[in-house]
Amino acid sequence: MNASRPLEFGFVATASGGAGTSDRQMYRDLIGDVEIGLGLGYSTVWMIEHHFSDYFPTPDPLAFLSHIAGRFPKAGLGTCVLIAPWYNALRLAGSIAQLRLLTDAPIHLGFGRGTAKYEYDRFGIDMEEARIRFVETLRIVRDGLSKDSFTFEGKLLSVPKETRLRPKAPLDGLHFYGAIGASPESAQVMADEGLPPICTTIGNLDAQAATLTEWAKRAKSHGFATDVPLPIMINCVIEDSDAEAVRQAQTHIPPFMKAQVDHYEADADHYKDIAGYKAWSNAFSGMKKRCDPVNIPPWCEWQLVGTPDTAARKLQAYIDAGFNTFLLHTATPGVPTGPRRRWLQRFAEEVMPRFPGAPAAFHATAAE
Repeated sequence: MNASRPLEFGFVATASGGAGTSDRQMYRDLIGDVEIGLGLGYSTVWMIEHHFSDYFPTPDPLAFLSHIAGRFPKAGLGTCVLIAPWYNALRLAGSIAQLRLLTDAPIHLGFGRGTAKYEYDRFGIDMEEARIRFVETLRIVRDGLSKDSFTFEGKLLSVPKETRLRPKAPLDGLHFYGAIGASPESAQVMADEGLPPICTTIGNLDAQAATLTEWAKRAKSHGFATDVPLPIMINCVIEDSDAEAVRQAQTHIPPFMKAQVDHYEADADHYKDIAGYKAWSNAFSGMKKRCDPVNIPPWCEWQLVGTPDTAARKLQAYIDAGFNTFLLHTATPGVPTGPRRRWLQRFAEEVMPRFPGAPAAFHATAAE
């Protein structure tokens, strides 16, 4: 789909650590991960948004990215993802404009609807309204950033008075994406809004390839470009043998699955009755099973888990499916800094150089 486009490799920087790690220490370790990852040649730091639980407690990714921009001016910045329905749209637009002025590096903004009813309930937002709020928030943000002044009238959101966003920021180097799994409907929604997809691995590469094809077909029908970054977040465990990599995954991934099960209240199965979220019932059922280490090996098959040779083979399959931008995810709940940094280093040194267009390392020393 984008065979001529150079590959990009970034990594997901998260507040996570071994059992008992304080929030302050997790944040300090996150900054350490950023310095190491950028020095290894990863081009972009991607951050997750979550609230009110131990599952990646980073409630304000744009503020954190502003801090990273000051410490590491060359770093590309990304979100995977901002949950658009939870924001005041005008305030979000202003925060994005401010961040754009604080760095000359590319900014990649993934947006999603959010999947945790736990978070929706605490924000006092009806989850049934998620898709409408997502679309209308994004339209306000993009109008605010691109127009001298504007008004907006939607089903749920409005900007009734002529409004001029301040500060004004250049749009060059600012990229927007919409989160999808393997849903043709979601692919169509994002294509209709002119948003390239940002994905996570779902264990069905054929379905994800078909979703990219559906997105491209719909985007082309609107006259939108399709030769764009197509990001996917993928877990990575690199060891000397496939068996050892799987063993490491069996040690470190069940706490990640348990954190998701708790955060998304999987036992309650809210999702079977919420429009647009019913497919998530099966997804969370799978997460519950993977809290048991015995069920981790099948999960490893569709992640970059294995030797450098195995990881390269799996990566090539995702490239062949149409993805060209990879968000390496090594820092998950329960993983200490040692293993996650080792996996980032081994991927950068033993896998990335095998692929044309992979970025060269640059010196990531913090700004004076």
